[in-house]
Amino acid sequence: MRLRIGLIALVAALLAPAAAQAGWRDVPDPSAQPDVAAETTREQIGPTTVVRSWYDAWNGRRRELRVAVPTAALESGRAVPLLVTMRPAGLSLLCTDENMQLAGRSGFALACPSGQGVVTRSFSYGAAGQISDLARMPALVAERVPDLVADPRRVYLAGSSMGGTEALLVALRYPGAYVRVASLDPITDLGRRFGSLPMVRRLLLQAECDGPPVLQPGCYLARSPQSLVGGGAQAGAIALWYSTRDPVSGEPWQVPRFAEGLAAHGAPGFTVRVGRWGHGALWDRPAMRRAWMRDLGLPVEVPAALPFAYDRLTAADGGLVAARRGA
Repeated sequence: MRLRIGLIALVAALLAPAAAQAGWRDVPDPSAQPDVAAETTREQIGPTTVVRSWYDAWNGRRRELRVAVPTAALESGRAVPLLVTMRPAGLSLLCTDENMQLAGRSGFALACPSGQGVVTRSFSYGAAGQISDLARMPALVAERVPDLVADPRRVYLAGSSMGGTEALLVALRYPGAYVRVASLDPITDLGRRFGSLPMVRRLLLQAECDGPPVLQPGCYLARSPQSLVGGGAQAGAIALWYSTRDPVSGEPWQVPRFAEGLAAHGAPGFTVRVGRWGHGALWDRPAMRRAWMRDLGLPVEVPAALPFAYDRLTAADGGLVAARRGA
């Protein structure tokens, strides 16, 4: 043990000068945007009322909040499901015209917050403030769209890749915030993932944590869902999706290890959907997107023949077992 500690200290000492010159403190945020105006506008797009509004992020930055609501539900006062989503690192919100019209036609509300990390906007990678913002997002949506009646039995959170990591952190840290959480292709051990990130993403993550994992291990642990497994955390209901073809989430020490650990600790309502697709395909491709939306409980139509197959597993007897037919 002493030898191991000594080796870690030696590596940290050797890396510190190089890390200090790496420039992570000076890396520009490619997602930087000025604060949005504190105003709310509405626009009709097909069957959907699109609300463009704002929220004060955890650090005081005023960020965009986009909400798509079925116009018919607003006019009738009918309660509808609410889906809050968080995007992959640096990529676009789920609230595209296509997805907002899907929400309007299908009868659910879709909300997309812009996000805010410690020093970046859309490379938050599980920052504590970002997780608290996501946990309070249903209440923020209610403030900005007061005529939306969200069914409290059907309030969901979903995210992909970095957003999937953040969805898990919300489920583990704020288990009562959502009825169910869908985590798609997430990273569950951020420190382990660090070395295989592209260099630009590595610098952005170092900026978030003020250093690499060898210098700031606590920051990476705090942002890793794996670190919360077995620590007494009471997880909310989680639907975890990952691919055996994905070198990011499918890597044995990422989602498979996390899933086994959470199942071993008897997490209630925990299910796993495992198949073969490319990283992020569940977020990007319409038919695949509808599959996890329907799995959450949203009233969307799913094609009779999906472009992918997946197995359904559930936690039982301290491990993962095949789900019952139709589960």
